[in-house]
Amino acid sequence: MKMTRYIIIVFGVCFFMQTMTGGTIFLSKKNQTDTCYVNFNADYTSLHKTIDKLNKNYSDNYLSVLLLHNYNFTVEKQATQRNFLSSILFKTDTAINNAKNRDATYCPHLADMYMMRGIAWLYLQKYTDAYNVFDTIIADYPNSNNCQSALLWQAHTAICMEAYDTADAKLQTIYSRLDSTNNEFYKQYLLISADFCIKTYRYEKALDYLLKMEQLSFPRIIHIRTRFIIAQIYNQLGNYKEAILYYEKVINYWFGVDKLMKSYSIVYKHFCEKLLEEEQQRLLALEKEKVEISEPEEFEPTMVESTHDSLFINMNYPYYFNDEAAMFFLDESVLNNDTTEEYVGDDTEYFEDDYHLTNEMMEDIFEDWDSISIHIPKTDFTSMTDTVCLPLIEPGANYVLPHFNPILSRFGWRRYRYHYGVDIKHALGDSILCVFDGVIRIAKRNRTYGNVIIVRHYNGLETFYAHCSKLLVEPKQEVKAGELIALVGSTGRSRGPHLHFETRYKGVAFNPEYMIDFEKNKLLSDTLTITKETFNYRQTGNSSSTTHSTSGAVYYKVRLGDTLSTIAKKYKTNANNIKRLNRLKSDFIREGQRLRVL
Repeated sequence: MKMTRYIIIVFGVCFFMQTMTGGTIFLSKKNQTDTCYVNFNADYTSLHKTIDKLNKNYSDNYLSVLLLHNYNFTVEKQATQRNFLSSILFKTDTAINNAKNRDATYCPHLADMYMMRGIAWLYLQKYTDAYNVFDTIIADYPNSNNCQSALLWQAHTAICMEAYDTADAKLQTIYSRLDSTNNEFYKQYLLISADFCIKTYRYEKALDYLLKMEQLSFPRIIHIRTRFIIAQIYNQLGNYKEAILYYEKVINYWFGVDKLMKSYSIVYKHFCEKLLEEEQQRLLALEKEKVEISEPEEFEPTMVESTHDSLFINMNYPYYFNDEAAMFFLDESVLNNDTTEEYVGDDTEYFEDDYHLTNEMMEDIFEDWDSISIHIPKTDFTSMTDTVCLPLIEPGANYVLPHFNPILSRFGWRRYRYHYGVDIKHALGDSILCVFDGVIRIAKRNRTYGNVIIVRHYNGLETFYAHCSKLLVEPKQEVKAGELIALVGSTGRSRGPHLHFETRYKGVAFNPEYMIDFEKNKLLSDTLTITKETFNYRQTGNSSSTTHSTSGAVYYKVRLGDTLSTIAKKYKTNANNIKRLNRLKSDFIREGQRLRVL
């Protein structure tokens, strides 16, 4: 009995000691895990709430196609969010340094900590640091879910940096291993991909992503925004019927929709209805014209009542004039009219409106006249030795240059292609006025320029007016300086309503700022002086890193290894001034980028 009692006591003591030891070990591990990063889960949740707030604080320009994410956030103005993101960087840096020499079991959230660091850097607008942190995750954790997420965050970062080739490569890598069953990741992939396509003007592809998003479960604010963007893209692509349907969807929301977005939806819907009505009327007119041409009404011989009718018969039914009986029905005045006997040519031109000029007249007045092709053959000015002085206005003429709004994008390199004009800020439907007297050479739709008007002026210059919403003139029509010729739009390859204004001489583009001071809104001179140097802007840009404009601005082409500080030192200015002149949000610059330095 005693033996049994002792056994029970010993067993109890051992069980108690084992339990206490086990509890101590568990608490020790828990404490060690918490020591690695105290309040990890709470901070991780707070981080996502913070970036949600930053994303929702949009500063939207409804005149251009909107984006799903906020790329214009200014964390510098939001002290609470900035301080929290800085605290995340401090905590993760401490935790990662402490974990380097410890067992990974004591710090199971190491990959997540790197992810937090990358996100914090991104929303502090330190894009290069963010990109490098995401690279660390991809290299060190290639088989984890964090690797895929890091690739997506890298694509997002590259879009913020406007490094679109890099973003494209990252998104293609993700697509090659995309698992659409991972619903949350798939939704984020669609969001980023849609933004990328909108940023790079691939509206058809963006529409594909957005329509897929519409079928998935997103927060209400995202659903509303998605439908508004779909409407905007349909509007851009000229599918006004679908655009109207999606604007109506936004208008019909009772709550959750931004008031300004709803107001714009009402205006844009009305605008699309007008454009759709005009398009349908134009198609009906074309169909009617085809019917009239292919199936002319039968002519029944009756007494001809006018000279016009007689000419109409002569043009359309010449066989009547080979029949003596038919001559009875003709007005005698026609037979005795010398002008009709002398007239030779196409009678359609004979009845053209007075303000239209014939092709023969165009060829007599203008060299290389072409009313079909956008661009005429270019003249080679590389061996030019003479100086050409082109008068811009007639001596003594009272002339005021049509008003131009501020310039959005200047002549020169833009990302990876050359921009051969200036983009001028305007609202949808604003008036576009002709700059000089001339004749309309082109007035039609083009894939790149959208609705475009090209005016040939009497001194040989040509001015282009692109991305119009509506054309108000026709080819071969004479126009005067200051005359209304079109309305501002966003057709063709355009992100939003603006006027693309281009100047060319003998088919070759030159900087309009050689001729016009857009800031003071006046001509630089009554005469434009043209030399070989007027057209060697691309050669100058390739052979030298520094270029000067007529307005006195100095530009620099970034070389490998350049930083804002080194460039600023070279031109005796400061980095902040260069950032202000170029509207840079970070210190990140890339090789080949063209910066204004003075």
